[in-house]
Amino acid sequence: MNSGATLLDYRDRQNTQNFIKKRSKRVLIPFLVWTVIYYLYDTFFNKYGAFPGPIFHFHPSVRDFILSFVNNDINNTFWFFYEIIALYIATPIFSILTHKNKKILLYIVIGYFIFNDGIFYLQGLIHLNLDTRFIAQPLISSSHLGYFILGYLIRINYLPKRVENILIYIGLGSLLLSIIDVLTNGKFNYLNNIGPFLYSVALYLLIKRGTTHISNRSMLNIFMKLSGATLGIYILHPLAYALFDKIVYGVVVANWNLYLPVLNNPVHIYLLPIVTYFILGIVVLALKKIKITKYILP
Repeated sequence: MNSGATLLDYRDRQNTQNFIKKRSKRVLIPFLVWTVIYYLYDTFFNKYGAFPGPIFHFHPSVRDFILSFVNNDINNTFWFFYEIIALYIATPIFSILTHKNKKILLYIVIGYFIFNDGIFYLQGLIHLNLDTRFIAQPLISSSHLGYFILGYLIRINYLPKRVENILIYIGLGSLLLSIIDVLTNGKFNYLNNIGPFLYSVALYLLIKRGTTHISNRSMLNIFMKLSGATLGIYILHPLAYALFDKIVYGVVVANWNLYLPVLNNPVHIYLLPIVTYFILGIVVLALKKIKITKYILP
């Protein structure tokens, strides 16, 4: 949603050639470099491993690398790169609609919601498989296009305040129902398969409204710096998790029977992500000052 909010109207600031050049430097180069690094890491240091993310390869080769790269079988947390690159490719097309055809962008978001959360929920509710192997999913129902476009529409305040309020209430309601579904182990059929779109929109709107009240320049600078480190944190967090679990719990992924209880430990679930974020945030901001590493940890 943030990517759509900041990039969908890129034509107001730069031409398409510069847009592609900057996005390639920002995302494509780190994606390729770290894909190779993680492939080598889990090939030669598999006894230590990392989870989630890196996938061990029993027969490493150029062919295996290519097949694994195409299928996101090197570091599966890199699904984000595949998604965002697809959106970058489509951005020059949808950006044309940002001036005189915003209503079409809204229709695309509605279509996205129907094809994803709507139909997915219906399938779970009536136990009917509506998928077909003869029809490939279009872009409208994949690659998080709805999130991407709606992030932009929210940023420019395209939706009336009344509509935003309704989305917040509905979204928080869907979040509550999803939590109940988890806590009751899916006991209630009508709570199953509630998608994340509505509560993601609600949380995004609340964060946007909250940040408008922050006037402290120092606080805003901290947010900006941490925001700039987010991609680097995302890339490195599997390694940080592996190191943390090795030091704190004395276990590695290779010993899965011993490692599994660690994944269910409250410290690992609730505290580790926060600690990892701030420690890696400092590390990434320091590495970004080095000429070589700033290109692979943008």
